[in-house]
Amino acid sequence: MTIFLVILLFIIVILCAYLVFLIIDLHQITRQITFIAEKETNAEITSTTKNPWIKNLLNENNRLIRKNKTFHREQVKKDKLLHELLTNLTHDLKTPLTVASGYTQLLEKTLPAENREIVTKIDSSLASIKRYVDYLMSYNMIQEKNIALHLEKTNISEILRESLFLYYESFEERQMTPQFELFEQHYAIIDVIILQRIFQNILGNVLNHGKDFLKVSMTQSDNQHLKLSFSNGLQAKIDNPELLLERFKTNEPSRTNKSTGLGLNIIQELCHLINITPTIETNDTEFKIELVLQVS
Repeated sequence: MTIFLVILLFIIVILCAYLVFLIIDLHQITRQITFIAEKETNAEITSTTKNPWIKNLLNENNRLIRKNKTFHREQVKKDKLLHELLTNLTHDLKTPLTVASGYTQLLEKTLPAENREIVTKIDSSLASIKRYVDYLMSYNMIQEKNIALHLEKTNISEILRESLFLYYESFEERQMTPQFELFEQHYAIIDVIILQRIFQNILGNVLNHGKDFLKVSMTQSDNQHLKLSFSNGLQAKIDNPELLLERFKTNEPSRTNKSTGLGLNIIQELCHLINITPTIETNDTEFKIELVLQVS
């Protein structure tokens, strides 16, 4: 009986030791899998285990890791080619659209009054296409800038004035002469291209959906933050303003104006790329978007 108990105790000790080593192996393997899942690395799972089942599990996991890495590299390559294609297409489309719009505006001035309505509709359709192309360019920029930003010390006041100047004539045609209060100069470390695209998208959104007035102001609440405010009258009341920053959301359920619902979402995504905080406020007659950014 005593020998039996000794043998049983010995077996229990062996099993416990085996279980301890198994738990240690599994813990180390789990740590490696977590590291590989969270980090960009070419590492594979390694172990000194002699257990054939665990070794087989590791081999299959490493095969899956290699397969996923190959797929990821191919996907990155395809994404890069797609972005290049979108960039080339959008730039190639911009020139003929601008030329065509110029011709329609010339025709509006020279054709008899009874024929101008058709040309006006053509010009309106060209403007819509141009807006969609701009959305596509901005979307593509968001994807590219997620990879690399070009930061430099920039005069925010100057960039905003240049953007307002580009749209000034369009606002005057809509009888929305901009009123603005800007600092003479104010600098920040920022990506200039993205900042210009943010201003262009905001002002374009005002042209598409605003009326009566546009007010642009610049204030500084403290030494580290600058607030830019854009407010305009509304063509129609906004029912669910909290949804406007979501992708594909519009204030026109019928889609009679063929809005993509991308405008404000693109502004938000561009702002997040360069650490600008956008907020919107609205009531029955006025829409306001504010941008808060860090300054130097």
